Parts: sequence; C-alpha cells; structure tokens
Amino acid sequence: MFTASEARTLAGVTYRQINDWDAKGALPSQRTKGSGWRRFDPKQFFVILVCAEIRKQFGVPIEKLAWLQKFMLQDGADHFSAALKMMKHGLAVLILTDLSQHFHMDADFAIGDLLGMGYCRCDEPQSYVLLLVNPIVNKMLQALKEPMRLEISETTYDSLSDAQAVMRVRDTAELAVLELMRQPNVPKITVTQTNDKEVLLEIEENAEGGDVQKGQISDEYQAEAAPISRKVVKKITKEVIEILALRLKE
Repeated sequence: MFTASEARTLAGVTYRQINDWDAKGALPSQRTKGSGWRRFDPKQFFVILVCAEIRKQFGVPIEKLAWLQKFMLQDGADHFSAALKMMKHGLAVLILTDLSQHFHMDADFAIGDLLGMGYCRCDEPQSYVLLLVNPIVNKMLQALKEPMRLEISETTYDSLSDAQAVMRVRDTAELAVLELMRQPNVPKITVTQTNDKEVLLEIEENAEGGDVQKGQISDEYQAEAAPISRKVVKKITKEVIEILALRLKE
C-alpha cells in the first residue's frame, strides 16, 4: 500500500491538492480505521500518478481527471499490472485518451497502428493526451522495499523490426509479383533465385477456352469449353520482374 506522503513525494501533489482532489471525486483512496490516513493500493496509486502527470504536462482541469480516474478504476480493470507486464518485455507503453470518452493504453507500436488505421479521423474539433507510462511505473517500483527499474529494450525493438521486415514487401518488384499471385487466372507462380542478380520466374496462367480459341469453337459449345493452361518461363534479372509481371497482368 502507498500513503498520501508517497503521493506527495512521487507525484508532487501537496496535501492541500490531495484534499481538493478528494472533494472533487478525482482521488481514489482507502482510509485506515481509527487514524483516517489515506492509503492506496498499486492500482489506485498508478491512477493518481497518471492524473498528476497529465495535469502537470497539459494543465487539465481536475473535473476531467475525475472521468479518467473512474474509467481506470472500473471493475475488472488493472492498468498498472497491464503496463508492468508490457514493460517487463522491454516495451514503451503509452496512454492515448481524450479524457471524456476514449481511452487506450498499449505498447507504442500498437498505438501507432491505431493512429495509422485512422482512429482520430473526425471532422469535429478534438484533442488527445498522449502520455508515456514507463517513467510513472518506474517511480512506483523505486518506492518498493527492494527498488527496481524496467528499461526499454533495444533488443526487443530490434526483434520486432526483424519480424516486420520478413513480412514487409521490400520493393515494387515483389509487390507486382504478389499482386499477380492474387489474379484468379494465375494459379501458380514460382520464383527461383539462380544467383544474386538473376531469378527464374515461372508463371502458370489459366485462360477460358472460348477466349483462347476464338473463332474455332461454336457459340453452342463455348460455355462448356475447358480452361486452357499455359506456362511462361523466363530467366530474368530482378529489376525487370515488375515489368514482366505488369505485362502479364494486363
């Protein structure tokens, strides 16, 4: 459990501010019987530090922090444990919120994906808070009887980058071949690397019998004509894969 004194030390919140926050419903706490001193569990104390940091960095009114506090402390939520779990893997953790309706806490690359998919697309005026969580969690870990610190790992991000590079299209030639593979009349493409600069590209293409044998099959049998498969084999340099693929696609 954390005390009001630790909130004052770690969050920079004075006792007067603590009383003010409490009066306005922006301070989660438990009072010990008899003494009446406020005490906070890690889940609650994390919320206090997050609210204090947002107020410090962005000058947000206490009333808006009440919404954030209530959201983060709803039944079943434990954002401190979630942040701690991600940080143990060496990740940078961010909070993205508009302090009124939307709240997301995730690793930085996941928040980036969210924004890249158009999360903030809206014609109405809007604003968001984007806050790095790692320093806040580390403040709490430093207050333990056996202090510890979780660092953001370059190794973790190098591994993520390597994994993404495997799945990413590296150049326009690869993109052209992938697009060709999706064509319904091209059931098979084989790309064999013969050396550093040359590859063997083998493409099987299906064509409707009526299209290929135009003028040779009567209309009455055209619909029943079996597909005809042809194979194109080219030994080419990597630079011209794109050109060949586009021609076949056309």
